[in-house]
Amino acid sequence: MPPARDRAADPAEPPAEDGTDMWKTTVRNLVAHRLRLLLTAVAIVFGVAFVSGVLTLNATVSDGYRKAAATDLKDVAVGMRATADATRDLQVPQLDEKLVDKIRTLPGVSAVRATNSGFTAVVDKDGDRMGGRRNTTGTTFSPGKDGQDPKYRFTSGRGPAGADEVAVDERAAHDAGFKVGDRIRVVANGPVLAPLLVGTFTTDDAQYKLGGTLTLFDRATAQALFSRPGAYSTIAVYAAPGTAEAALLAEIRPLTPRGAEAKTGDALRTDQRNDIERSTKSLTQTLLMFAGIALFVGTFIIANTFSMLVAQRTREFALLRAIGATRRQVSRAVLVEATVLGLVSGIVGYVLGIGLCQGLRAVFAAIDAELPPGPVVISSGAVIAALVVGVLVTVVAAWLPAHRASSIPPVAALRSDLPPSTKNLRVRNAVGGLLVALGVAVVYGVSRVEDKGNGDLMMIMGGGFLALIGVIMLVPLLSTPVLRLLGRPLAALFGVSGKLAKENAVRNPRRTAATASALMIGLILVSTLSVFGSSLKQELDRVALRGISADYGVEMVSGTPMDAAMVDAVRKAPGVRAMSPQLGAQARVGGTDTDITALDAGTGMDLLHAEFVEGGPQGFATGLIVDEQRAKDKGWKVGSLADVTFPDGKTASIPVGGIYKKNLLLGDALMTTEALAPHLDRPLASAIFVKAAPGQEAAMRGTLKKALGDNPAVKIMSKDDYRKELGGIIDLLLNLLYGLLGMAIVIAVIGIVNTLAMSVFERTREIGMLRAIGLDRRRVRVMIRVEAVLISVFGALLGMGLGLLIGVLGVRAAKGGTEMTPVVPWDRMGLFLILAALVGMLAAAWPARRAAKMEVLGAIRGA
Repeated sequence: MPPARDRAADPAEPPAEDGTDMWKTTVRNLVAHRLRLLLTAVAIVFGVAFVSGVLTLNATVSDGYRKAAATDLKDVAVGMRATADATRDLQVPQLDEKLVDKIRTLPGVSAVRATNSGFTAVVDKDGDRMGGRRNTTGTTFSPGKDGQDPKYRFTSGRGPAGADEVAVDERAAHDAGFKVGDRIRVVANGPVLAPLLVGTFTTDDAQYKLGGTLTLFDRATAQALFSRPGAYSTIAVYAAPGTAEAALLAEIRPLTPRGAEAKTGDALRTDQRNDIERSTKSLTQTLLMFAGIALFVGTFIIANTFSMLVAQRTREFALLRAIGATRRQVSRAVLVEATVLGLVSGIVGYVLGIGLCQGLRAVFAAIDAELPPGPVVISSGAVIAALVVGVLVTVVAAWLPAHRASSIPPVAALRSDLPPSTKNLRVRNAVGGLLVALGVAVVYGVSRVEDKGNGDLMMIMGGGFLALIGVIMLVPLLSTPVLRLLGRPLAALFGVSGKLAKENAVRNPRRTAATASALMIGLILVSTLSVFGSSLKQELDRVALRGISADYGVEMVSGTPMDAAMVDAVRKAPGVRAMSPQLGAQARVGGTDTDITALDAGTGMDLLHAEFVEGGPQGFATGLIVDEQRAKDKGWKVGSLADVTFPDGKTASIPVGGIYKKNLLLGDALMTTEALAPHLDRPLASAIFVKAAPGQEAAMRGTLKKALGDNPAVKIMSKDDYRKELGGIIDLLLNLLYGLLGMAIVIAVIGIVNTLAMSVFERTREIGMLRAIGLDRRRVRVMIRVEAVLISVFGALLGMGLGLLIGVLGVRAAKGGTEMTPVVPWDRMGLFLILAALVGMLAAAWPARRAAKMEVLGAIRGA
């Protein structure tokens, strides 16, 4: 019989099957293999749902912020406010009544609105603070000549007219059960206030629309709380009809005081839009990164499924070639199947993505992320992305199997199977080994560098990625020896079933590699994060234990600074042996912007501990002490003069009194509050550290709480509380990241189920023969389950091994001058390994049951 000709090589000869026939064949194949493709579709659906859910969340959050902010700057022609640098450094520009009067008299000005705003919170009847940490705001009630402020619509009562009065938004008043005439408690950055509630209102204020609480104070009270007497935070200027914003800005800009900036309304609105985009962009990019990981894992599942389908349909494709189908037609048929699968999965994934968006909002609400309320926004971008991602990922993953299908020669129709090519594995192993060596060399080399920065961390990540790709390529090579080693105890434990499971696992290295790699990728990331998290927790524990000598620290829950009244209240509390407020600002030290921390000259070094490498605490009272890295960069020794430019612009040459090891609590440089405070307009304390008198340590928490008026906006923390809080933040972050990586793990489990199910179908006759010679149903189930456990544990061991290597070397590279050392959380590693084995058993449940239920004679016939 003459050999069949390759019609792709002879384009002049018309194919025996036209495009319509091939399309019909493709449709029939999709229907025939619908159960085998279902689990693959689920993997695509999950990945697409993650992408579309993140994009929908981004559209929803952005829309909520935009709508909330839309009315804040409505009709504003020019705005004047403190610069970001001035706000950070506690400087208050001269935005006073004199300036407001000057602006009001300018031609083209129709109105001027000057206000102050800052953190406040209403305390409910149970003594709990209402609202979140950020969306709780107080601002100025600014009435006109008619006594009304058009920004606020009162539903009962009136606006505040004195220091003992307050108005609260209607929603907060209703939730707390307050009514006009009640005495309520309000907290800001000082002692608890107990004003009279004189009115409730609704408003279009952005903070209110974002779901927060809003309180109104009279002008003098708002200035005292949020700025200083006689000064405003912002000035909004409204233009008369026919006056251009640019022209008005040109008149106002010369009046702008030091530390303030004036911008047109359009510029302010642009800044607002940019701020919204920045606030949502990082969140979206982070979530999309994890969605990308899930999709990357999904590509292994898709490619594995189509590879198995192609292998199972060898005769079918060979017969198509024999009767005239070209290589292109066969390849196209497989890609069309992938396209249809990707399109359907993309549609289903988008629908599920909407539900995932709501789930993500609930998660972020649970961790006080304070996302804006509002309905889910259906964006065209998310719809298009879902369809494109679903189709693109599926087609790309199916391309290589499609190419293999087109390469099947017609003569294969006469054979049961074809031997796998070893050439590609040899090339693959060589390239994989080279990538692993290169990646490990980069990671190890960077980890040995002394002076490290963000660029080095990026190189660590790049080297880790190279090593990851290399390991993925080497998995087929590693699978046979490792699985045989892992399978020995299982073969001894489960007898014939265990031995058969081991042989089945090593039978097809490519397939086993693709299945194990999906789980491996997830565990690489989980293991790396665990090493980083454990190492950071140990470093923070060290800082808390060795860096804090005080018995307690006092801070605001909101993170805002505290005023002098609170410092005085702590200082006067009975049983306090020593205390110091902690101030912070940025100054130019030696020509470099430097974060300055300030403590009391007499007690500061008794409350926070610095480990000196040169000099000592005696140099703190009269000089500047700096961390080791800063001193090294500037060439400073004890006694060197450091030129300092303070936030108010004044300069001084201060002697370096000591050099200490990097300390997260002390920052880059430390000086006395007596030296820094005169250069700050509002010398507010970011924290207050307290040492109790002997015998008063246990009672001091209650003493401080009472001295501060049982303020629910204040947290009083011991050293152990600091450790728990810092560790709790890391644990929360790790658990969130584990949850995001969970999608990739779920997809990997689907891959194991899919591989086993299709493998059972492939081995129908084999399983029938095993049943015929005495392997009962229980041992068939055991065989499939042990095979799944072997593949899962194999993938887990590879993932954890590479993850630990990247994590340990990454910590060494990223410690940034601290004493952070790599910590391997062996308890978590053991848990991950146990979970991997359980995942294998869970994934094998359905395939094992299906294999055990096969009728012996039907299986032998291949039915």
